[in-house]
Amino acid sequence: MKKGEIVFFGASTAFFGFMLIQAIGLMGQGRPGEIGSGLWPFLALGASAVLSVVLLAGSIQKYRRAAPAAEMPTPEALAEKRRQRLTVALSAACFLVYMIAVPWVGFILATFVFIPAFALALGERRKTVLLIAPVLLTAIIVGVFAKFITIPFPKGVGVFAEFSRLFY
Repeated sequence: MKKGEIVFFGASTAFFGFMLIQAIGLMGQGRPGEIGSGLWPFLALGASAVLSVVLLAGSIQKYRRAAPAAEMPTPEALAEKRRQRLTVALSAACFLVYMIAVPWVGFILATFVFIPAFALALGERRKTVLLIAPVLLTAIIVGVFAKFITIPFPKGVGVFAEFSRLFY
């Protein structure tokens, strides 16, 4: 068990705990009789916080049981570590570009481009997945959140806003 997992799960627990506290302020908003947009973040963040605590506890327990091994890493292990770091960096870059693009080009187009870019960054190479996943996932997300739960998404600016208005 690596210390990095403990740090990651600890940071995840702190993040989800903080966001859960912030989500409590959204609970009273919405129209009477509707589930409202305040309940969904609260439920998702509550579940995420609980699962992060469970994973943190499990990581600490495994770390305490594991005997410290002082062996030299193999060249294959070093190459794998480099590949993992590149994957994390590309994934973070994709997410950052997505977050910057959403207000300008709208949720639908940004998500439609983000999904295959993120999948490629994670190592997905099957063409059918890269072609079908963006259409299917974007449609499901817009259908559930924009139509069913009535949570508005960013529409974008200019021609992108006009495009987004075709869908919601």
